[in-house]
Amino acid sequence: MLPLRYAYFWLAGGLLLMAIVLGLTLAPLGQTLAISFLSDKASHFIAFLTMMLWFCGIVRFRLTPLVALGLLAFGVLIELLQSQLPYRSAEFADGVYDLAGILTGWLLAVAGFRHWAVTVESWWPSRPAP
Repeated sequence: MLPLRYAYFWLAGGLLLMAIVLGLTLAPLGQTLAISFLSDKASHFIAFLTMMLWFCGIVRFRLTPLVALGLLAFGVLIELLQSQLPYRSAEFADGVYDLAGILTGWLLAVAGFRHWAVTVESWWPSRPAP
């Protein structure tokens, strides 16, 4: 991880984000907080783009390929779990949009958005020395 003052806070936030994505993708259809203006595929793209950018902002950049592989494995796990639920179905296209979100997040990280956590922490005042 990057040497951030609130590294564990950022990590917990990323894990919470993953838990929310997992919960929304496994909940029965019609029982999730439907975002009517987004299609299912757009939701997959945005969720994985967001998770990729989040984790790229808190880990060393050389670990980006591992983050991408981990998120891709997470997307595959979601589809496998959905295939086992009577009220959900797995779709190859969902995995394609997950991958597109991951790759777009990676490109945005390369473009400089990977510094978001450092930037946010720079806005917060340092604690005074005792």
